[in-house]
This record gives sequence, structure tokens and C-alpha cells, in this order.
Amino acid sequence: MIKKRIIIYYLMLLIFLLPTILAGRVFTLNECIDMAIRNNPSVRMSRENISIYQAQNLMSYSEILPYISATSSVTRSSPVFFSSDPYRDSYSTNISLSQTVFDLSTIFDIRSSNIRVKESIVSFESAIREIELLVAVGFYDYLKKNRLLSVKELGFRESDENLKKSQLMYDVGILSKVDLLRAEVVKNQSELDLLQAVKDVELSKANLAYLIGFDPSLEFETSEDSVEVESYSVNDYEELFGRVTENNPEVINERLSVSRGKVQLLSSYCNFLPRLSISGSYRYSGDKFTLSREDWDKNDSWSVNASISVPLFTGFSRAANVKQARASLRSEELGLDDTIAKKGIELKRALLSIDEAHKISALAKKNLEKAEESYRMMQEKYNLGAATIIELIDAEEDYELAQVTEISSYYDFLLATFYVTNLLGEKIVY
Repeated sequence: MIKKRIIIYYLMLLIFLLPTILAGRVFTLNECIDMAIRNNPSVRMSRENISIYQAQNLMSYSEILPYISATSSVTRSSPVFFSSDPYRDSYSTNISLSQTVFDLSTIFDIRSSNIRVKESIVSFESAIREIELLVAVGFYDYLKKNRLLSVKELGFRESDENLKKSQLMYDVGILSKVDLLRAEVVKNQSELDLLQAVKDVELSKANLAYLIGFDPSLEFETSEDSVEVESYSVNDYEELFGRVTENNPEVINERLSVSRGKVQLLSSYCNFLPRLSISGSYRYSGDKFTLSREDWDKNDSWSVNASISVPLFTGFSRAANVKQARASLRSEELGLDDTIAKKGIELKRALLSIDEAHKISALAKKNLEKAEESYRMMQEKYNLGAATIIELIDAEEDYELAQVTEISSYYDFLLATFYVTNLLGEKIVY
């Protein structure tokens, strides 16, 4: 009893301190994905659906397995109600068995149930792949917003410093009012950009916390690991599209739905066929219960029955079932074709985005190098008195814009690659 209280105490303490333990921790992408898979409601519901359909599948086998029952009873009777007259007891024991021998409809129903279990497993895997992609997008969006925030903070500090310089130069009469106003506008815009960047970081962090399953107010940080990026090209579209049609969970699920529709159509046709079953029973009945074989044999009996049932008219329900199953199959086939077409368009779009982001990233890196070099040279010219404060401000703005473009293009390329990996039905990170 004491040990049980100690265990309960420690569990309550752990639950109470869990937010404090997590607060301030630094998480990698793999850790975030693992926590999201454990906490995400959709993933958990998909896992429970597997158990539900497995139980239903087990129940479907009961239609072809034998049904055995045993009953035993004792009856006391008297000719007059509440009478003290002698009463009579009777005992009976019965064991019965029934077995369906031929019923193709049930066989196809079992096959349909088996496919349904496979569908639930694929749906679970699809939910995992989906949450992996969402967490990866949220994770790198937060890293991107943090890097952009650093750029905006630096830009604000430099614009504020330039405004102070401009004010001094204006006070001594070597800078025009127009140039001073330009410096004020740049500083104010930098402050607005900084406020927006702070807001973007907080929203991105709250979104990532939600995806992981944290409280949005929980304080935590992320760590960017080195990621091995797959090399995808739009030139490989045909080969990649073949892999999508084979391995994408949504396509697999639609294909299983078509298979299940075919089985259900066959099952509906089998309702026109006869059904064969056998049954048997063994019974003892007497005015006393005995274990004597001689007395038992005098009062026991047995029976065996074989029956065949042929449905002749069922109020058009069988024809309606066939019509419904055929229409459902056509709908599932159209759904499969539509899903494959959509995945092909998504793959093409993602591959084009990768090629575009790759080119933009290469150009952005070169542009960043030149903008940084231009900014450093303009600083030297300004310090030597060969450049104006406005020229320096323009160079700083170009440098800041180049940094933003380079950061955005890198993460756009990374996320487009993740999206293709997700379409292929593969894990984003290992």
C-alpha cells in the first residue's frame, strides 16, 4: 500500500513538473516529429481505427465457424399453485451445433473485411507521413523566421544609427531636409519590418507547438541539424511518378478501396446462390438427473439436420444491392484515377518549384556576395568622405534585401524537396 502511494505521488509530481522540464529545452526535427506522432489526435485516431477494423474482421469469421451451444435446466412443477401437494421435477440437457457449409457471400465479406484492415493500416501510415511533413514545414518555417528576424534586427540598428548620423549632418547644415526625411522613412520602415518579424516568429512558434502537441505558451527552442537533401529534378518526372503511384499512401488506399469494391460486388452476386448448412443436437430429458449410463441412455436423443436455402424473391433487394455495389465500384475507380492525376500534378508542381528554388538560391548567393561587397565598399567610401549617407543607406537596404532573398530561397528549396519525399511515401528524416 505504501509503495502504491509512493508511485502515485511520483507520477503526479512528474505530470505537474512536465511543462517545467520541457520549458527551455532545445529540440531537433526528429524529436519534434516523434513527439507529434505520439500526441497528434489524427494519428492516435488512425491507430485506434486499426484495432476497430481488426475486431470487425475477427467477427466476420464467425459466420463460417461452427456455432456450439449447451443448455441445462431443471423444472419443478405442481398441479396447484402454492400447494403443499407433491411436486414433480424434470431435468434436461442439450448440446447443439450448427455449421454453414456453403455460403460464398460470407467468404467475400471476409475478404472485404481483410482489405478494410489493410486500408486502416495504410491510413495510419498516411497520417504519420502527413504529420511528418507538417512538422517539418512548421519546424523550418520557425528557423526561417528566426533568421529573418536577425536580419531585421540588424537592419533596424543600422537604420537607427544612420538616422542619428543624418540628424547631426542636418544640424550642421551639410545634409538637406529631403535626405533627412529619407533616413527617417527608412528607419521607421525598418522598425515596422522588425515588429512584423517578431510577430511572425511568435506565430510560427505557436503553430509548431500546436503541431507537436505543446501548449502554445511553452518556451522551447529548435536546433537545425544537417539535413541530407535528396536530388530531384523535373527531368526525372516519369520515374518519380511511377514511384508515387506505387508507394504513396493515398494512392495505395484508393487502390485498396477499388479491390474492396470488387469483392463487395462479387458478394452481392452471391446472394442469388443457395446456402447449405448442417446442424446437430444431443439431448437428455428425464424426471431425475443421473450419471448412470443405463438410465441416461433411456432418456437421451440426438438429431442431425442438413438444409439448403434458395432465395427466390427478396423484394428486389438483391438486384438493388448489385446495382449499388456496381455503382460504388465505379465511384472508387474514378476516385483512384482522380487521386493519381492529382498526385501527378502535385509532383510536377513540386519538381518545378525545386528547379526554380535551386536556380533562385544559386543567384541569391551570388547576389548576396556582391551586395555584401558593395555595402562594405560603400562603408569605406563613406568613412573617407567619398560617399553620401543616402548612398550608404541604399547599399544597406540592398544588402538586407539580398539576405532575405537568400534565406527564403534556401528554405523554399528545402521544403519543396520534403514535399516530393512525402509524395513518394518516404520518411522525410531518418
